[in-house]
Amino acid sequence: MVLGMLGLGTVGTGVVELLSKHRHLTLKKVAVKDVQKERDLKPNCPLTTDVNEIINDPEIEVLVEVMGGENPTVSYLEQAIKKRKHIVTANKEVLAKHGPRLFALAKEHGVAIFFEASVAGGVPLLSTIHKGLEANEIESVTGILNGTTNFILSKMEAGNSYASALKEAQELGFAEADPTADVDGFDVAYKLSVLAALGFGHFVKPDTIYKEGIRNITEEDMALAKEFGYRIKLLGTAARGGSNGNSGFDVRVHPTLVPLDHPLASVSGPNNGILVRGHAVGQLTLIGPGAGKLPTASAVVGDLMNLAGALKLPDFASYFQPAIDASPASAAPPDSWKCPFYLRLVVKDTPGVIGKLGTIFGAHNISISTIIQRGVEGQAATVVILTHDVLGKDMNAAIAELKKSDFLASKDEIGNAIRIFRAA
Repeated sequence: MVLGMLGLGTVGTGVVELLSKHRHLTLKKVAVKDVQKERDLKPNCPLTTDVNEIINDPEIEVLVEVMGGENPTVSYLEQAIKKRKHIVTANKEVLAKHGPRLFALAKEHGVAIFFEASVAGGVPLLSTIHKGLEANEIESVTGILNGTTNFILSKMEAGNSYASALKEAQELGFAEADPTADVDGFDVAYKLSVLAALGFGHFVKPDTIYKEGIRNITEEDMALAKEFGYRIKLLGTAARGGSNGNSGFDVRVHPTLVPLDHPLASVSGPNNGILVRGHAVGQLTLIGPGAGKLPTASAVVGDLMNLAGALKLPDFASYFQPAIDASPASAAPPDSWKCPFYLRLVVKDTPGVIGKLGTIFGAHNISISTIIQRGVEGQAATVVILTHDVLGKDMNAAIAELKKSDFLASKDEIGNAIRIFRAA
């Protein structure tokens, strides 16, 4: 099978390394930005800066896309599909934003798109959902889908500040110089859209997915969570049907307090951990490296090997084309979610504050399970509240009223409101 590849960065280099062990996969040409750039590993094929040399080459059967980014990547993929080239990609952003059009185009031209590497790196998550659990209706997928933020939170639990943990992640190559996509939840949102497409038959528009990152998590939150029997993880969730009886898909990413005895709480460093629930099989847990050169390249080359094995079969492409509707869906609004909350406040150390908190929460249908006061310093004290299940709209209304109260140490002293894990 003859391949052309776009990109020769970290993942592309890993693909070249693994392809050297599979002689039936022939890499004919690689498109790069700079042919003269020094590289640790060079492929045994020409490099070019002209993508058209690959797209228009009739001998190249498969386009491997590991260059990343949205534009001009999506245009290259469209052109290749129209030339009846199969696609193997690791690009979750392009799939999340343009997946419906790309998959419809692939079906029209009789080719397949393989994308195992787009979610969870070396963990065989997508193939498990697409083929391994084909007899199931997928009910939900929940998990740690970003190794960078999991590394940062693991370091913070050990006592590091957010800033120092982020710096270490950047020095080790886990985080980019601009970490926005990771720490603000965009990366996970793209992955959730892909998971919804495979699990529920519709991509979810990324701009409708609720995204809350980890920038506001403090060492104090990490320590308090552990004291109450939790670890804080950035979780992404895609669940069929809205929670609390609402229509639509529950698709969201936000920090979550996970019980210490839950499998996801033990996932540390840059690893990923995912729970997949099917109506027949129940819950499966997959844990492994979610990023990195060889884990991600492993998924890319695994797709290539699957493709090579099927290429000679008549009309094989239809077998690998997932049943994804051409129209994307929107995520259910966050007001409809129901779960317990952790809330940290800094209040004036005056009599009656706890009673006033109880009154406000009661007025908004919020039942408190635990409330403690800690760390009185000068005229202020830290109050930590854990609630029973509460609707998002009720918690938001209570927080809005708290901000108007006269007992906060300052109007900005609602330290954090973090959801507590509740199975989808």
